[in-house]
Amino acid sequence: MSTSSPTTSQRPDHDAPHALRAQQISAFKVHAAVFAVSTLAIFAVNLLVNLTAGLTGDLSAWWSLWVLIGWGLGIAIHGLVVQLARPASDA
Repeated sequence: MSTSSPTTSQRPDHDAPHALRAQQISAFKVHAAVFAVSTLAIFAVNLLVNLTAGLTGDLSAWWSLWVLIGWGLGIAIHGLVVQLARPASDA
């Protein structure tokens, strides 16, 4: 009589929701990191252009704000989706 544990194919898949949640959180972290790095780079380019053109005091010259607003909204929605898609056992 064998006392070994069942193989993965024989075991019920209880960890699937948690694995999916971990994957969603990981994807959100990557999205947030790309957002942070990209937004800083875009802001730096915008700052250099504005300093060169002498437009730092003109609000309409700060087009990087549109990137921050648009992409920030996307990040917020992504975070909300990840938060609301929790497995029932985590609620």
